[in-house]
Amino acid sequence: MFTEAGCTSALLRPALRLAAAWRIAFPEGGASIPFTIENRGDASGAVHARRELRFPGRRRVMVDAVREHRGLVVDALGTSGRLEVALRVDAVDGALVARSSAVRVRVGGLWWRVPRAIRPRVHLVERWDDTVERQHVDVVVTVPSVGQIYGYHGWFEYEVVSERVAEGGEHYE
Repeated sequence: MFTEAGCTSALLRPALRLAAAWRIAFPEGGASIPFTIENRGDASGAVHARRELRFPGRRRVMVDAVREHRGLVVDALGTSGRLEVALRVDAVDGALVARSSAVRVRVGGLWWRVPRAIRPRVHLVERWDDTVERQHVDVVVTVPSVGQIYGYHGWFEYEVVSERVAEGGEHYE
């Protein structure tokens, strides 16, 4: 359950509508938003995530693929991976803390680094709470001279499910 999720800037909602079409982010905002997340690893070591948020009257899906590259975590966002965020990841007081260090976007087959003056900053904290046996997540996206533009905060319960792949590529448990 996300206690709150979404866009905090009405001016950016049109851009986030486009991001929603690419499954990167969403323009809606709200409180007490149910969601599910599914993570799957691949043979290269990347982890592919699919998050489905259930806003009143609308479902939104975000997808990404996370991999390690030169000591950083690189998060390729959206169905085409056209937006990448490089993250520095640390363990702080038992929590995973990730902060963006670079953002780049693919336009017409070329990668362009987003200039520092307008580059979104991502700050993520994820931790396990033993008392309630839940994973907590807090993501805040800010832009210099604008402030917070997007984020989500909340908790989820998870389970590890064993999956095997049949010879024909079919999944079965």
